[in-house]
Order: sequence, then structure tokens, then C-alpha cells
Amino acid sequence: MLTPFVFANEDVGWMLTRLQKIYFGMARLGPSMMLDMISLATALFYYSLQDLPGIYTGISLATSYLVIAAAQLGFGHLSDRTVTRWGRRKPYVMVGAPLMAISFLLVFTPHWFVSPTDTFGLFIYATVTLSVFKMFYGMVTTPFQSWMPELTEPEERPSVSSWQNVANFLAFIVGTIATSLLAGLSTGWGLPPEILMIIFVMMAIEIIGFIPPLAFLHREGKFIPQPSLRKDLSIALQNRDFVGWLVAQGLLSVGFAMITSMAFPYVNDYLRFGMVDLLIFGLELLGVVFTFFLIWMWGIRRFGKRRTLQASMALAVVVLPFTAFVTTKTLGFVVIALVAAAVAGYYLFPYIIYADFAHKDELITGEGRAGIYTGFPSIPLNICQAASAALMGVILDLPEILEVPGHPGEYVSLGYQLWGPISALFILLAVIVLQWVDLDPDFNALAQLHAQGPEDETEEAADFSFEG
Repeated sequence: MLTPFVFANEDVGWMLTRLQKIYFGMARLGPSMMLDMISLATALFYYSLQDLPGIYTGISLATSYLVIAAAQLGFGHLSDRTVTRWGRRKPYVMVGAPLMAISFLLVFTPHWFVSPTDTFGLFIYATVTLSVFKMFYGMVTTPFQSWMPELTEPEERPSVSSWQNVANFLAFIVGTIATSLLAGLSTGWGLPPEILMIIFVMMAIEIIGFIPPLAFLHREGKFIPQPSLRKDLSIALQNRDFVGWLVAQGLLSVGFAMITSMAFPYVNDYLRFGMVDLLIFGLELLGVVFTFFLIWMWGIRRFGKRRTLQASMALAVVVLPFTAFVTTKTLGFVVIALVAAAVAGYYLFPYIIYADFAHKDELITGEGRAGIYTGFPSIPLNICQAASAALMGVILDLPEILEVPGHPGEYVSLGYQLWGPISALFILLAVIVLQWVDLDPDFNALAQLHAQGPEDETEEAADFSFEG
């Protein structure tokens, strides 16, 4: 039997405790570890170790991005309207978390099902397993992230987002180390048993991490009884700042998906980092990302979200072209560290920005659409990431005419010299677009205007363009 649950607007002033902020934010550790290893290791695993052609690897990744786009939109919309005794968001997490863990395991075990000589079979297997993993990732993380603006007040979100980014940062370190071990321990077809054990540990962390928020957090936003995806999208897309952010994030995602996909092959195949180098690389990332995470957080408080985001992205624009001129490991460490500083900024902002757009919508319309604001951006975002993955496949299959530094007579794809400047171009376009996007709404003014009465509400809702 379906039972009622608590709406956010029925509990004004309710705040999360520090412990609740921690376990809600850290619940992202498991999914982020899995996604980071998928992002970092897919090209290495299938292209370098399993001998899947570059264009097939790119198509497999591109397809999975399109699948997650549909999954995030669909499950975000459904979770806005699913009423159960456990609430709206929780059922999707409870069902999807174990399925996501299983699909993650399958991505790295093609040798259980496919012959090493069956290239096309390996291509189909990679495409299907990556897509299934991304589908369950969307099923779990979109409803869970849609819960954030319902659980938190605006002033709490940077703190909660901080813990989410601590989880993301730790996940990135784990993903980097796991991928390094995969490169160092693999001898060809198959999966080393040590990596299999790491995967099992990740699966356990992912499932266990969701237990505290599912068990102890219950607050949710206002339920909209009439499901209307068209209406919700229409209202969201009348927000010019939201549309501007979608354009900017789409451009950013092309660049940063390229960075994520090419970074590990770059240091492994071109700069020829060994196991010790890769461990130092992980520690370097730890220090740089943590330091710049604090710097960007300070920047948000001092200068606002838009200006701070533009500054972090400008750093990437300046540094990325230098990847074409790196000829030593030392210079590689320096350049990649600065790129990592920009990556810290890129991953810090979306959680806060999505929550702000959802909160602004609810103040003006009186209805909760957090699922739409969290899920809909997956469409342009993942289409852009799919294009980036396809471009990566083309880059990997460029002629092998680029000599490996310090290894005369050894050559790799020319793409290793081009990926940095290409990424920088897309990020530069995003920085320009952000100049016309308001990412710092005045919630107090909106709340006062919304509380004045129905006539003022109607007028404000009708002028839902946010021209600033």
C-alpha cells in the first residue's frame, strides 16, 4: 500500500547535521569509483590490452553516453512522480545499486563470454556492457542527486557538495591507482586476479555506501500529481540561464571527456610512465586537486560561482595546448597537475548549480522538479560526451607517426599531440558562453517575492525567463 511522505515545504528550516551531510555526500564514493575507472580504463582495457580497434572503442563509449542520457532524463522524471511508502527517490537507488555493481563487473570480464579472436563479438560485448552500466548508473545517481535540493537549504549545498567532491576525489584516486595496476599487471587477454578483487571491493563499497542515507534520511520535495514531462521541460527551458548553462556545460563536457579518456593512454603509451611514476602521479593529483578544491571553494564565497568557474576553466585553456610539446616525464607531471587543478573546478560546480536551479524553480512555481533539473541536462551533456568519445576513437586511429619521447624508433598515434589543443578549444568556447549566464541567484529576494501572494506568484511565473 502506498503511504504519504514528508514534503520539503512542510518542514521549513530543517537542516542536515554534519554526520548526515557526510554520509549523504560520501554515498557517491562507490558510483564515482566505478564511473572513474570506466572513464579512465576503458580505452586502455579494450584498445591497448584487448586489441579492440580505436574506432570500435570510441563507438562503444559513444553509445554508452547516449544510453545514460536517456536513463538520467527518464529516471529523473519518474522519480519526481513515484509515490511509495519509501518515498520517491529511494526505490530507484535500492533496486539500481546492486544491478549497477554487477554490470560494472561485466564490463571488465569479456574473457568469460567472448573468444579472444572474435573482434566483432568483443565490440558488441563492450557496447552492451558499457551501456547497461551507464543505464543503471543513471537509475541510481539521478534520483539520488535529485534528493539534494529537497534535503538541503541553499547555504548548506556548498558543504554537502564538498563532501560529494571529497568522495569524487577519493574515487578518482582509487580509479587512477586501479587503472595503473591494470596497466602494470595485465599481460594481454583477460583480467588479472588482483584487479578482479579490487572490482569486488568497489562493488561492496557502492552498495554499502547507500545504506545510511536510505535508512536515516526521509525528507522530500513537493509531489506533482499530474505527470507531464512536456510541461516540466517547457518550464525549465524558459529559464534562459538554465539553457545557457546547458550550452556551456555541453562544450565543457566535450573537452573534459576528451581529457578523461586520453589522460591515461597519454601517460602510459606516450610518456611511458612506469608503476612508480603512476603512483607518484596519483599522489600528485591528490595534493593538487585538494589544494585547488579549497581555492575554488574560497572563490565561490568571494567572487561567486560564475567568475570562479570561468577562472578554473581559463586555467585549462592556457595549459592544455602544452600537452602537444611535452617531451619529458617531468614536464608531463607539471602540465597534467595544472590540468588536474582545472578538473577540480569542473567537477565542483555542477552539483551546486543543478540544486540552485531546482530550488529557484520551486520558489517561483511552488512545485518540485529537481529530477528534471538533474536529469534533463544529461541529454545535451551526454550527446556532447558521445561526440567526444567518437572523436577519441578517430584520434586513436590516426597514423602512428609521433615518436615516443626517449624511445627512438617507437611511434604512437598523432592524436597524442592533438587531444590537448582540441580540448582547450571547446573549453574556451564554454568560458565565453558563461559570460551571459547567471549562476548566482538571490534566493532571499526570490523567497520574499514568492511569499507576497498569488498575484505576484503568477506574474513571476509568467516571467520565467531570468534575463538578469
